Amino acid sequence: MVDEFSVRSASPAADLPGEASPVLDFAAVYRAEMPLLTRFVMKHGARPQEAADAAHEAFARAYEVWATIRYPARWLRTVASRAYFRARRPREELPGELPPSRADFHLPTIIELSDQERAVYAALAELPARQRQVMAWFYDHYTVSEISEELQISEDAVRQNLCRARATLKTRRSQQGGAR
Repeated sequence: MVDEFSVRSASPAADLPGEASPVLDFAAVYRAEMPLLTRFVMKHGARPQEAADAAHEAFARAYEVWATIRYPARWLRTVASRAYFRARRPREELPGELPPSRADFHLPTIIELSDQERAVYAALAELPARQRQVMAWFYDHYTVSEISEELQISEDAVRQNLCRARATLKTRRSQQGGAR
């Protein structure tokens, strides 16, 4: 399963801002990325606890192959979003028994949102799934080509989804502004 993500056998290359060393300290990346990763999953429509669970799962999987991960932030976002979408599947689709709750094994990430952030997440939640997914990556400062690569869709499809999402968000914002 590891080869499905961006990994290599050498030490990790930096894709996080301000890194001086090519070898990233797992604990430092965890501290820096965990809140950002949780918010990234929330942009996909997850509630804060669901997002924190998916982010923790991504870090747990990353720890196992840490020395081989080439782009940690991208890798974590890919794995966390997949974990969230996998957890959303109906229980009858899941094979075997469900694992015990992870709540016993970690402290939940506390996410405090401003009113503006809550409004943004609510607006994103109303978008179609693909548009929400593209916007989540875009809001985390990934380029069209990086989003295309990670989601395995064409750059034109990324641009089209960004354009449609922006138009929908702009329309909703103007409707809400006129209703006040």
